[in-house]
Amino acid sequence: MASLYSVQIQNDEFHKKIGGGLPAGTIALIKGEHGSGKSVICQRMVYGLLNNGVTVSYISTQLTTTDFIKQMVSLGYNIIRNIISSQLKFFPVYPLISENKERDDYLSRLISSRHIFETEVIFIDSLSSLIKFDIDEKSSIDLMGFFKRISATGKAIVLTATENELDQNTMNEIESAVSLLIETSTKKFGADLKNLMMIKKYNFALSQYAKQTAFRVEPKIGLVVEIAAVA
Repeated sequence: MASLYSVQIQNDEFHKKIGGGLPAGTIALIKGEHGSGKSVICQRMVYGLLNNGVTVSYISTQLTTTDFIKQMVSLGYNIIRNIISSQLKFFPVYPLISENKERDDYLSRLISSRHIFETEVIFIDSLSSLIKFDIDEKSSIDLMGFFKRISATGKAIVLTATENELDQNTMNEIESAVSLLIETSTKKFGADLKNLMMIKKYNFALSQYAKQTAFRVEPKIGLVVEIAAVA
C-alpha cells in the first residue's frame, strides 16, 4: 500500500503546493463558493493520480460522463484511456440532481454503493449537492464514520462542498472529521481575478506544503500555479 498517492505530472508544480499528493488515509474537504475552483482542483488531482498509476472513482453532481470527458480534455487532461481501462470509474449523478426533486435517499445509496469505494482514491464532487436534502447533524456523524472506516484501509477520500449549501452544524461536523481542509475563493490581483487555494488544516502531511496558493485555469494546459506571491 502506498503511503502517499502522488499527483505529480511534468511541467507542473501543483503537487508541491499540497505536499506531494494525498497521504494514504486522508479525508479531504475542499469548500468554497460556486466558481472558486473546487472542481478544477479535483480534476487536476485526478489527472495526476492516474498518471502515477492510482485507481480513482469520481462522483459528479454537475457533469454527465460525456461532459466530464470533454471538460478534462479541454484542460489538457486526456483521461479517455483511463476510463476505458477502468482505472478511472466515473459516476454521474447529474441526470437525477437536475430534476430538481428533493430526494432523500442519496445518503443511504452512497453508503450502500460499495463498488464506488473499491478504488484507491474516491472523489465526491460535490458532497453538499448530493446530500443537502438528506443530512442533519446525526447523519453527518454516521457518514463521516463511514468515510473514516474506508480511509482506515489506506484509501483517500476527497469531498467538495459549496458554501451555505449545508447547515452550519453539519459543516462543523464534517470539517472536524477531515484531515485535510482546503478553502477556495476568488480574489482580485491588479486587473485580474485569480483563484485562491488556502490549506486550513493538514493533519497527515508527509512533506512541506503551501498554506496559500493562487492559480488560474488555461485551456489545454489546465490548472496553472501563479508564480507571483500572494498578498
